[in-house]
Amino acid sequence: MAGDVRQWADDHRLAVTATAALVALNLAAWLVAAMAGFAFPLRLSTSMAAFNAGKLICSLFLARGVIQLMVDAVLWLVMLSIAEPWLGRVRTVVTALACAAGGVLAGLTLCAAAGWMFQDSLFVSRMRFALSPLVLPVGALMAASAFCSHLWRRRIRLVGYVAILVTLLYSGNPSGYCILAAALIGHAAGRVMAGPPAHVEAEWHWLRSTSFEARRIFAAIAVVLALGPVIAITSHNHAGPLSTIGLLMSPVSVDNGMLAKCLAGDTHGGCFLQFNLLRASMPGAVLRSLLPTAVTLVLAWGLYRGRRFAAICTVAINLFTVAIAVAYYLVVPLSFVPDGMASLLQHGAIVACVANVLPPLLFAVALLAAMKHFPIRIGWRRLVGGIGAIVLAWLACAAIYLIYGIAQPATFSPRATASSLLAELPGRFLPIGFLSHMKLSFVPRTPMASIMYQGVGLVFWIVVLAVAIHWMGDVSESNERARARAERLVETGGESMSFMTTWEGNSYWLSPTGRSAVAYRVLNGIALTCTGPFGDPAEWMDDLNGFAQHCAERSLSPVFYGVHREQRDALLEAGWNSIEVGSEMVVDPRGWKTTGKKWQDVRTAINKAKRDGVTDVQSTFLEASLDVREQIEDISEEWAQLKALPEMKFTLGGVEELRDPRVRLLYAVDADGRVLGVTSWLPTWREGRIVGWTLDFMRHRTDSPNGIMEFLIARMAERLRDEGEADPAHAVEFMSLSAAPLAGMNPDRDNAGEDGAPASEGTQVLQHALQIVADWMEPAYGFHSLFNFKRKFQPTEAPVYVCYPDPAALPQIGLAVVRAYVPSVTPAEVAGMLSTLRS
Repeated sequence: MAGDVRQWADDHRLAVTATAALVALNLAAWLVAAMAGFAFPLRLSTSMAAFNAGKLICSLFLARGVIQLMVDAVLWLVMLSIAEPWLGRVRTVVTALACAAGGVLAGLTLCAAAGWMFQDSLFVSRMRFALSPLVLPVGALMAASAFCSHLWRRRIRLVGYVAILVTLLYSGNPSGYCILAAALIGHAAGRVMAGPPAHVEAEWHWLRSTSFEARRIFAAIAVVLALGPVIAITSHNHAGPLSTIGLLMSPVSVDNGMLAKCLAGDTHGGCFLQFNLLRASMPGAVLRSLLPTAVTLVLAWGLYRGRRFAAICTVAINLFTVAIAVAYYLVVPLSFVPDGMASLLQHGAIVACVANVLPPLLFAVALLAAMKHFPIRIGWRRLVGGIGAIVLAWLACAAIYLIYGIAQPATFSPRATASSLLAELPGRFLPIGFLSHMKLSFVPRTPMASIMYQGVGLVFWIVVLAVAIHWMGDVSESNERARARAERLVETGGESMSFMTTWEGNSYWLSPTGRSAVAYRVLNGIALTCTGPFGDPAEWMDDLNGFAQHCAERSLSPVFYGVHREQRDALLEAGWNSIEVGSEMVVDPRGWKTTGKKWQDVRTAINKAKRDGVTDVQSTFLEASLDVREQIEDISEEWAQLKALPEMKFTLGGVEELRDPRVRLLYAVDADGRVLGVTSWLPTWREGRIVGWTLDFMRHRTDSPNGIMEFLIARMAERLRDEGEADPAHAVEFMSLSAAPLAGMNPDRDNAGEDGAPASEGTQVLQHALQIVADWMEPAYGFHSLFNFKRKFQPTEAPVYVCYPDPAALPQIGLAVVRAYVPSVTPAEVAGMLSTLRS
């Protein structure tokens, strides 16, 4: 570990040195200031009217306090460590300084122009401000993003610009304009230095992404938006509906004399300021205002984990924020301004409203459009239980507050009444930022009254936070116990594709004995299974009938998808119909050889890899180094963004499925440590022992040398052969190359009975529908080419089937298969495909 840290520090010497110099410079300045008797924090602010260039330059390097220094130091280290490897040390320094200089000039000019445009030039010219040390490295970071892989380029730019804009909107400090300008200049400079991206389509189609990466991005943006109120706390300029919380840092204290007059009924213009100052001075009120931020951070965690309810709640919260901003800047002012909208436009309220509305509104709209990436639903029992807990907590807290106030009215000043207690009730639960224009009816006079006054809202939000954490927990499916049981059953027995039943999105039917199960998804009234039964093989045939009966009791039409011949024949005997939907390619690694003319391509790939210094590494995803994991994610994103259709699901795994510690990875790296291609292998158990491995994830870089996938598959076969020779008792029996979905279909072999009779008209319709789906997906995914590629390894072909009992459900079956593989497919696309059935 220590050696890795030393190696990283040596590779990022500029970042480490610059960050250490920043910290040392600030500590030295504070020490000198303390010895000389200067005020702390150092007064480095200036204004445009009384401009002081020396103070402005110093504020680029000196932080106002310990917390700001810690944050700035961490961000300096992160930004410079990203920029340094891509730009080099000299170019990083030059770019940072040039972008900072240009950013300061452009940012201050922009700030002054905004003041002139909104007829507020006098205020802007006299406003005191200081710059931030973050102005320096942000330009280098954005310039380096042009050289990064598209995965990191998207992360840096999306999260970076959202963070800058949120900081600017919540603080309103001219330093925010300078950071934004420096970032934009760095962005443009990076594009000039790096040239256009290699894949223009990937540059512009950022929404075409894997669910894994989309969740990361939305979660990161949600975190940035959630931290807006915290930014307001540390800001000296305040904007937005939560700006009142910034009074925590205000040097102005409550004027008790004026407060008493206001409580007595005085309508002095400064009363609302006194009310806000009093609220901000109460610890319980402050915590009550920050706990909603904690709840939104938990929802961001839920977004990262693909929770649908987290996405819905996040959309609702952002739309609520939009409504509050509209009310704050438009609805409320219109009730008392003399000139209506003209007055609001003159004083900049319209622009302020737009600026505060756009970020949460755009985020809510984008999240709604990307809801397909958040398929995991909370079970109804858990959802109703959580809502009940929140409602009961609110009722209990409200009752305790009202009962105490009625029983002890003299502990408040002025004396509390039933009507005043009810008037104050919303204020006990709302964050103080939403109470800016609400009058205080009374204040607590005793410690117990203060506990009641501040504590009921705090307890309520703690309950909400606990419920949110419970909702976003690891287990979120309605059939929680069945899922946990299925995870164990797959390790007792299964077929080559049974491990896919452990993936997210499946529901589970358990046999009466609990020793076997069937995984399925309900789509358009179809219970579409993910392969056949798994668990105890002695129960599999009974499970076919048991699952069908389970579906009939729930008015679902059962469809077994991806079953092998033995189970298909049993279903045919029961009167079902079947269609071959692909051929699974199976290799026996115990007899693996690459001799003969048919193996020429595979031998060439192995020899070429050896000459080029390419090696294969076997591990799990979590055992791989952070750098390797990031490269695998980058390869996956590159693959997804170059496809015309979104990433497929169902029987095709993505990065999320790699994280299971039971899944093997085999990846190829060159002499420089660059990952060229990666494969994943799913285990198959029999009686608790692994008897085979099935190929799932198979992706490589667009610029990887030819033959890299042939090399990896051949090396996996060699590894399994060698492991079997070293330990014959645990030798695996097969290595499955899996089946390319909807490829290798053979209509001539499909029949409705064992007598070989021709397929029925309904079966022919479904064959045609599935062939249309295969042809539609072929340009994007290349299933037929993948099918032909796997034939290079001289496998044994084992057909897999879809079996169904009701030919009347054929249209729903076709649609269910499409939605299982491509959940985000639109109705228009489906209608276009199915319309060819009439041709």
